[in-house]
Amino acid sequence: MFYFPNELLMLVIDFTEREYLSTYLFVSRFTFNLVHQRVYNKVIFSDNQGITEDDVISFCELYGPSLETIKLPSSITFSDDACLLLLQLCPKLNFLQTNILPKQLKYILNFMHPFMSFMVTHIPSEQINAEYIDAFEAPFQSTNFFPCCTSFFTFPSEIIPEKGSITQINHYYHHPGALRNAILPTFGSDLLSLTLNPFDLLTASVATSIVSKCPRLRYLAVPSVKAEGLWVLLRWCHTLATIIVGEDEDYEESDDDTVAHPRLLRYRNHRRLTMDMDNEKAIETIRNHKRVWCIHSNTDHSTSDEYANTIWHIGILPRK
Repeated sequence: MFYFPNELLMLVIDFTEREYLSTYLFVSRFTFNLVHQRVYNKVIFSDNQGITEDDVISFCELYGPSLETIKLPSSITFSDDACLLLLQLCPKLNFLQTNILPKQLKYILNFMHPFMSFMVTHIPSEQINAEYIDAFEAPFQSTNFFPCCTSFFTFPSEIIPEKGSITQINHYYHHPGALRNAILPTFGSDLLSLTLNPFDLLTASVATSIVSKCPRLRYLAVPSVKAEGLWVLLRWCHTLATIIVGEDEDYEESDDDTVAHPRLLRYRNHRRLTMDMDNEKAIETIRNHKRVWCIHSNTDHSTSDEYANTIWHIGILPRK
């Protein structure tokens, strides 16, 4: 049997692209020690395989220095010390999905670097109150609470002074071509969160533009979707973790005088009903997609209209 000298193995590994480094984990103890701290940039822990807190910590002790994206199992609750240790073991972490309680998050905020974003899910409803919401008021962070469930997404500040860039766009005025010709080319490279205008339907072409211009996107909110648009995002938007479907600012901004016109009310209710039906059909086509870990909906009864629209949360496993 022929053996490569260690010096040659080191050179081979140095010239090997990251996506192929995992092979060397199984060659020898020597190659394992060379690559194990830079081989993985993402880990998705399953919710139903009996993974424990110790399993997660042990994995991060071995592979943590290169990890940038982590989804923790929602079936267990981590202690404060485990959360802090996780951040210490994974210094490059820029996205974390977990079921950490808001009071725990408040405890670890000071230990997180300012460019990290995370999604918190499966929060007990009694934890969503003013006391805990105040925990997320920080100069370097902003929080989006989901309109359809007890989850939220926290991002770095909308503006990063050091880079002069914008990480979130929650509203823009409608103009034909504004999204593709101005907003995405100008701000897309740094965007983590994007909310589409009520008149911008998520078609395949719009989704393709988002994929090509927004390489860091984590959160997308859209009033209405087409199935083709969702499939493009799931195939090519590797960083995406959440899509909120159905939230429409056009309805929220109507005033009392507008609502007083029966004809306009009928138009709005018809449009909302049609939009909800189309959204549901599109979402059903991706229900069994391997990247989709949850789909659930909530009907918004906060308006005085006859028909209350449905808002959907599509949970997506990020690829990077």
